[in-house]
Amino acid sequence: MSTSSGQHESTFSHCVQQIRSWEDRHLPRSKSYIAFDLFILIGHSATLEQPMTLKELFNSLKHSERGIRYVLDQFVDGGWCEIVGNEQDRRFRRVVATDLLRSKLIEYQEHVLTVYGSLLSTVR
Repeated sequence: MSTSSGQHESTFSHCVQQIRSWEDRHLPRSKSYIAFDLFILIGHSATLEQPMTLKELFNSLKHSERGIRYVLDQFVDGGWCEIVGNEQDRRFRRVVATDLLRSKLIEYQEHVLTVYGSLLSTVR
């Protein structure tokens, strides 16, 4: 069964809309991409089992340190991550994903793979 290029683009954009809608309902959000970027970065460091220092986190994102700090505080307050480590030398404190963030990352992965898997099955 063959479909036109326009149908593929329409199906793809529908998949993206489904994923964005799920993100809005289930992931921490802010008015910019800071929250999403933090979620992905902290989640990635958790999957590697290598929590990042605050300095590494600030240097890894292309957002202002002030904006990142604001959203990071919301993450901590919301139970998405914890800041642990040396209180005397704050540069070496690490951002550690909580079980909430880890489980949501798994849910997100499953959702994205399901949505895009359905797209691939229609393309073939």
